Amino acid sequence: MKSKIKILSFVMSIVMLCTTFAVAASAFNKEDCIPSIVIPGIFQSETKYYENGKETSLEAPFFMDSTAEVAGLALTEALIPISKLLISQEDKDAQAAKALSSVLGETLMGKLKCDENGHFINDIRATKYNTSFKNLSTYDQEYILDQLPLNKYIDLAGEENLYVFSYASLGNMKETAQELYDFIQFVKEDSGSDKVNLAPISQGGSLMNAVMQLYKDNGRAYSEDIKRIVYVIPALDGSLLVGEIYQYGLLDDNIELYSEMMPALMGVGEFAGYLVNIVLRLMPNADLNAILDTVAFDLVNDYMKYSTLMWGLVPSGNYEPCREMYLMDDSMAVIREQTDWFYEAQKNSDANILEAKAQGVQIFDIVDYNVSLYEIIDSWDDVNADGVIHLDSTSMGAYSVGVNKTLPEDYVRTHNNCTDPSHDHSDPRNIVDANTGLLPDTTFYFYNQNHERTGSNDVIMKLVSELLVDDNFTSVFSYPDRFPQFNVGRNSKGFMKDLDEMREYDTSNLSAEERTKLEGAIARGDAALEKTAVDLEEFEAAKAYFYDVREEILTGESSSGSSSSGGLDFEDYLTTIFRMISDLLYYFFNGAGFSEM
Repeated sequence: MKSKIKILSFVMSIVMLCTTFAVAASAFNKEDCIPSIVIPGIFQSETKYYENGKETSLEAPFFMDSTAEVAGLALTEALIPISKLLISQEDKDAQAAKALSSVLGETLMGKLKCDENGHFINDIRATKYNTSFKNLSTYDQEYILDQLPLNKYIDLAGEENLYVFSYASLGNMKETAQELYDFIQFVKEDSGSDKVNLAPISQGGSLMNAVMQLYKDNGRAYSEDIKRIVYVIPALDGSLLVGEIYQYGLLDDNIELYSEMMPALMGVGEFAGYLVNIVLRLMPNADLNAILDTVAFDLVNDYMKYSTLMWGLVPSGNYEPCREMYLMDDSMAVIREQTDWFYEAQKNSDANILEAKAQGVQIFDIVDYNVSLYEIIDSWDDVNADGVIHLDSTSMGAYSVGVNKTLPEDYVRTHNNCTDPSHDHSDPRNIVDANTGLLPDTTFYFYNQNHERTGSNDVIMKLVSELLVDDNFTSVFSYPDRFPQFNVGRNSKGFMKDLDEMREYDTSNLSAEERTKLEGAIARGDAALEKTAVDLEEFEAAKAYFYDVREEILTGESSSGSSSSGGLDFEDYLTTIFRMISDLLYYFFNGAGFSEM
């Protein structure tokens, strides 16, 4: 009897397994997929600079002149004022600040400036993809996948169902939104589909606010065109980095200015950031702060205020004071009209999203959190963020006290957007209250995930892809074992590439033991990558083991977790030395310049 039960159980298991695979296969049937439009983030679209109708070799995003030309500009405009400051230790009449501001502004933003109607003065064009990914050139395909690693989506839905809307990130908000609105109609016609899915990323979320408002202005229902929206780290209420730079300038805090800011911007493992910390002390503290504020203000006032897409990254809480600062002159009337329109769209974002949801549009959100904002504004550590965008903006209102700060024991939420008491939206680390976010049932969170490395997180890319193709994926409760609501950030892009390279490695000269060891390291890496509910310790251990084995295979020596050279290289020594000097200077002299010590 027991043997019969075992056989029956085995047969039933096989039947259930086959049924599961059949359901998965039908969910991912390419013929059933509708096209998806990806809306990239800032500077993710290929843009080019033209002169007299001909493409130049200047490189995006800033199209800077040659080093010699930049150096020449610095020598002619800034050398004398900066020299006077260094000699006198006083920036009389703010000449050094103005000179440095002029050089930086012209170097970084000179080619990208817009006019008083919000249009580029120069000929700046984004590469447009007026066809599906399948029909693009090899170059365009490789460029897109380098910026937007959606290989998983292509595997599931096919190249013919992927469309990319490209745009110049510093251009005109309302006109770009109209282009996207029209592109949605084009994709429907080109694909023969009655609806599309949308995946706005970062700045694309800001642009999506404008598109949603256009639907309202045009009296068109969202559900006429859109089936799903999958927001990916969206700037739905801008970024505090942009808002505070517009309103207050750069930070004045000494510990950040002389210790943390430059290494954070230039790379913590790079010696240049610590060297700049030391060089900054050549100037008196007050003059250095004045220079930074002058540079920030002039960059906004002379360049950035003319870009209405950049105004889309100013949080609603910063907009009105910044409007008073930059937009009240009569010459700014057209810009002001456009930014006022977007400000209303930004304030209406939640209402428009809920209206779309009520019409049957399925809406998801993917959020990175627990990474401080870059240390360039005074309130960099006052909010939870992903390094670039604060949590309140990306999550549509989820509450947090800050990075690595748990919610207080006496915390009482002001509101709850989840109406089902049986649902558990608890952050296992008690850092975020997901219930206060607009869409608690369809918002996913990635702990310790940096905004700029989101594309290097294969789990997020898989999640985006499956949300765009799987109709059975309807909430955070659909596949909790594979995609829990609260997950962990990881950087896997380079690891995946290295695994693939070692798969192709010629093992004919290896011993049987070495081949077995390499195959085991690759298999362990694959197994760690297969886990989409991330165990970071296990993942990092698999990475370390793989690289140790790879080093042993390639060089005959074990790396033991160190660099391939077996120790510190010259740049590592420089980093260690300059960091030590920088830290000692701050420890003993805080924010004093050399002349003030």
